[in-house]
Amino acid sequence: MFSNQCVSQPPGDLDAGVNRANARRFWQGFAEGTARHAIATSTLVDGYAGERLRLGAFRHTPHVLTDEALPREHRQAVLLTLQLNGRAQVEQHDRRSEIEPGDFCLIDLSRPFRLEIDRSTVQTVHLPLAVLREAVPRLDEVSAVGLHGHLGSVGYLRVLYQEMFVHPSGLTEAVADRLADAIPHMLAAALESMDVAAAAPSRLRQYHKRQVRLFAREHLSDPALCVEMIAKGVGLSPSHLFELFSEDDITLMRWVRMERLARCQRELADTSLRHRSIAQIAHAWGFGDMTHFSRCFRERFGMSPRAYRQTAISGARAIVSRTDVHTSNE
Repeated sequence: MFSNQCVSQPPGDLDAGVNRANARRFWQGFAEGTARHAIATSTLVDGYAGERLRLGAFRHTPHVLTDEALPREHRQAVLLTLQLNGRAQVEQHDRRSEIEPGDFCLIDLSRPFRLEIDRSTVQTVHLPLAVLREAVPRLDEVSAVGLHGHLGSVGYLRVLYQEMFVHPSGLTEAVADRLADAIPHMLAAALESMDVAAAAPSRLRQYHKRQVRLFAREHLSDPALCVEMIAKGVGLSPSHLFELFSEDDITLMRWVRMERLARCQRELADTSLRHRSIAQIAHAWGFGDMTHFSRCFRERFGMSPRAYRQTAISGARAIVSRTDVHTSNE
């Protein structure tokens, strides 16, 4: 649950004390859904909450936050977060990004999302959607994309955060309004310089394909492995999986079948596994129908599984392996 602790309390600063109290109330309301589910404890270190701009420096314990946990009144907004230490993983718009220390990440709270946070310290800005849309009209292209803070184009935004969070509770409403106007344009400049709209889809596409193949390889032995199971396992939609592999020479499930056949081929040729029947090997790699397995194996390797095993073990002739086709990690 959300902690009311606020450790940065300069003595004698009445305005700052009021601002911190307002920040605590705002972020307490923001976290009510999380608190109801007892998912986490987040400590507000210092913050500010005005009409248009809300800031919060937090220490988090590991937890998961989704759009379903947010109170409705907080959903017409965005979070722009700088990860100071620890790591996070964010999913939105059928993409998943790993957020490292020094990275920024934008989340559209009005759309479904999932945020998984490790033990970490972050600086977070909460802005109304209307404030951001004019400067960044295509939020769906840039939300849940890690903006690497070491790049010069993002560095300007990082410097702004450093200045804002020196003592956020000391802000005045007039200054906060100016910052609310400036932050979207600073973010837009960073995105423009990085050409996120052009570069991110390619990087994300390759990342997602690697994740899909990794998950599939880890579950090849499961006969229930299918597009829907893979999609759920990697946090993407089935339609997005079809689109990811639409430009490949083979479909995703055909690739899965080839991976299974490659493992069966290796085990059939392994003399130390002669005690295992062909059916046992096929079943171990997800083939539930032996007729289907035999037909697929013959199509792939030009002979039946039994003939292949006999030939490979006897060493009568060399077996030309073709299992390196479409089985890379990329």
